[in-house]
Amino acid sequence: MILEPLTNDELNEIFDETSKKVLRFYMKKAIILQPEILPGQNILPIQVPKEHVEQWVLQAIGGEPVGAGSFPVDIVKPNQFGVDVKMLSCSLDLNGMPSNSESGEASLAQKFDIEGINLDNLFEEGGYERIVDLWKNILYEKLSYVSNKFQLEKIYYIFILRAGNNFFLCGTRVNINEIQNMNIERYTKKSVFVSGLIDSTLGQGKIYQSKKRLELRLRPANWINSGYAIQISKNYQHTIPLNMRYIIENNMLYDYKRDIYNLLLEED
Repeated sequence: MILEPLTNDELNEIFDETSKKVLRFYMKKAIILQPEILPGQNILPIQVPKEHVEQWVLQAIGGEPVGAGSFPVDIVKPNQFGVDVKMLSCSLDLNGMPSNSESGEASLAQKFDIEGINLDNLFEEGGYERIVDLWKNILYEKLSYVSNKFQLEKIYYIFILRAGNNFFLCGTRVNINEIQNMNIERYTKKSVFVSGLIDSTLGQGKIYQSKKRLELRLRPANWINSGYAIQISKNYQHTIPLNMRYIIENNMLYDYKRDIYNLLLEED
């Protein structure tokens, strides 16, 4: 397989206890500082920009940030490893834990810009094998380039799984030399599902015509049950619903700020 899951021991080599404390702090801060809902308003989805998640991991493990543009990794430790960071949302089971429904998507290779080749035409003509071959080449060239440029021994995909207010950490090593073994599993008129990318019990790779990218979705419960995921945070709670206009009009902002500060100070 191109993507091989990291064991918890391997994750702990990348993320030591200090790294986990850094992640835990940023996760807690992200939850607490989400905008409050008004009383009676429906709960809003938690939003964390991708750039912030990359910065969490950079602060946690060190290295050099190199993720600008379409670069295939976000962080490198030259002569050691490169890391591409992705946060995926997960649905919850009845116990409030990640279910085995597919997670949100992670883009593995998004840029399709090959002179003289039109991806839409290939889909219309049913050229599915050609489509997979082209994406294999794109992925191989991107990852080989960064590996050679920084003399990387390994490349990792690090996934932060968000299930409600809970966060889990997991990841894979990327076996570049296995990329050419990716094949068609099945296809529709608008997409191609691929085999050889990742164990089917853990996830699924798919090439989309409309998005022009290769995407990966995970099955979170299987990662956790197989011992491939570490829980980093434990259900951080946001502040209670409130009317911020009322808070400011009634000179209660200082008390509000103090409450936020106290929440951040609480021990996990």
